[in-house]
Amino acid sequence: MFSIPKLAVLALIILAVVYGFKLVGSLKERQEKRESAPETKREKRREREKLEAEDLVECPKCGAFVSLADGHECKRRA
Repeated sequence: MFSIPKLAVLALIILAVVYGFKLVGSLKERQEKRESAPETKREKRREREKLEAEDLVECPKCGAFVSLADGHECKRRA
């Protein structure tokens, strides 16, 4: 009824199933980490695209284009 070769094959099948489930679980976990990672290439590109441009104005004294937010104080004499 039960022979050693049959039991060995059964043990190998059980081990293959157990390790197969572990492998599938770890692959799913890796993919979920990749999908939930905030630093994907697409998101980085989208962040760069979200940057807003700022208008520059020409300084009447030196002629340099400066941002109004910088509070440019020209040191040149007119």
